Amino acid sequence: MTLSQIAEQVQELVNAETAVVAVAEAGGDAIFYAAAVGKHAAFIQGKRSPTATSGLCGAVLASGQAALVYQPQTDVRIRQDLAEQLGITTAIAVPVQHDGALVGALMVLNRCDGEAFTPADEQALVEYAGAIGGAIRL
Repeated sequence: MTLSQIAEQVQELVNAETAVVAVAEAGGDAIFYAAAVGKHAAFIQGKRSPTATSGLCGAVLASGQAALVYQPQTDVRIRQDLAEQLGITTAIAVPVQHDGALVGALMVLNRCDGEAFTPADEQALVEYAGAIGGAIRL
């Protein structure tokens, strides 16, 4: 399965406008946005950034914990410049592990129906991430 196919499945799973597959690099100090589908895919895919300043995916990689965001304007895990630029109103990011190591993250931005993501959406992504950890590598 390709990373783009994973992004497509994630997008469909939770009815997301945008879905992203991020890969941890440099021992977890950097993130590569390896695949993205949906509304903001062209803006996100192919970018690299230091984990410490990459926003939600960086926070998830640093903590190893999933993150469900209802109010991005007041959430310190979200890069406010990007939240405003992309019109992010709700988001989820979940860590992806393989053989006990953090290898990346899955992130979704905004639901297609305009509703907020739910804890059930977050759980669905956590379960999906658990099933595809071995595919997250370059």
